[in-house]
Amino acid sequence: MLGQRLRFYRQRRHLTLKDVEEMTGLHATTISGYERGIRKPSYDVLRLLAEVYEVPVAYLLLDEKELSEVIPKEVTETVDLLTKRPDIAEFIQEIKHFPQPLVRQLHDVIRGIRSLQKPKE
Repeated sequence: MLGQRLRFYRQRRHLTLKDVEEMTGLHATTISGYERGIRKPSYDVLRLLAEVYEVPVAYLLLDEKELSEVIPKEVTETVDLLTKRPDIAEFIQEIKHFPQPLVRQLHDVIRGIRSLQKPKE
């Protein structure tokens, strides 16, 4: 299970074993051993790999059921939405560094657009 997650997150970042070797100093055969379940990484190695794969360590250690018990439902729903709607994820990337007053203005514009779409009673 851990090995599958390690491989999944490495591949999700489009990294080869050699890439991870260069980024971490761990030998590619060692990383491969972790992914195949032949070797067990230490906690420090897991933290290093989580950093390289840009995920919390918990994502490497816990299965989906365990994660759902730890992570609030709102967070998992948001992550699911961002996964299913890349357009929304892209929009968030575009505005994530906006100052708070500008985000409020944008939110007001969106509310205005939404009110135009509501059917008149």
